[in-house]
Amino acid sequence: MTDSRQGAWFSFALAIVVLALKGGAFALTGSVALLSDAAESLVNVVAAVMVLAAVRVARLPPDYRHPYGHHKVEYLSSAFEGGLILLAAAAILASAVPRLVTPQPLENPLAGTLVAVAAIALNGGGALLVGRVAERTGSAALAANARHLWTDVWTSVGVVLGVLLVALTGWLRLDPAIAALVALNIVREGWLVLRGSFSSLLDARLPDDEERLILEVLDAHPQVLGYHRLRSRRSGSGRFAEVDVFVPPEMTVGEAHELVSGLEARLRKCLPGLVTTIHVEPFVAGVREGTRSPREEFRASPHRKA
Repeated sequence: MTDSRQGAWFSFALAIVVLALKGGAFALTGSVALLSDAAESLVNVVAAVMVLAAVRVARLPPDYRHPYGHHKVEYLSSAFEGGLILLAAAAILASAVPRLVTPQPLENPLAGTLVAVAAIALNGGGALLVGRVAERTGSAALAANARHLWTDVWTSVGVVLGVLLVALTGWLRLDPAIAALVALNIVREGWLVLRGSFSSLLDARLPDDEERLILEVLDAHPQVLGYHRLRSRRSGSGRFAEVDVFVPPEMTVGEAHELVSGLEARLRKCLPGLVTTIHVEPFVAGVREGTRSPREEFRASPHRKA
């Protein structure tokens, strides 16, 4: 897979196959834990459809109404997926509680778990591939989808072990108890997806390692005598940054333009696709001098993560 669109189609096809396998595992056993696992995969199918739509819109070029592009639609997709995850958790709990009160025996647990193991293997391989595409393309929607797939993998492992324990011990209430634990884990995952999406919609700055690359490029240029007001943000697969740099006051407009062009080229080499806005100011001792990093300008609590 070479781009986000192919990754989205792969994620959709994978979700359909895994849902079919998990639905078959539930049909074979009647296990509410396996039903909860299948419910999460149903969320994966709906989420994959949203990812397909989001990736398509995000690839549209900037236009008059959206001069910065359409990248943020991927965060809306991620937020929608987080909401679906929470709804799935509620449905799982609603199925588990009656079984805790009135437990029911399982049928064909071995056959059901074998089918579920096949689904786990497919999901694990798919999560690896989707995660790599998300990292390569910078797609927020695919990144959220990959994270959800990994959660689904570990959830399924726990469910399969639980079903086998029920078959070995005969403790029927263990089945709905595992389903309830699955639901609680899904609630946690849904909250993390929602929190990350909302933070990005509020223009959270680029990761520390990416901003560090920007600062290193500025520090390395001999004619940049200082800088401040570095602002950065990520919008889907797009990166944006703006900064004020101090240059020798005798520099001509043409020389300043050449300096900015060189800085932008070096920054794009370090961070492909970065869109920069660099404002030039004359160096004035005691007025416009020195450097101020973002952490120096925004002295937020070190424990606060936006």
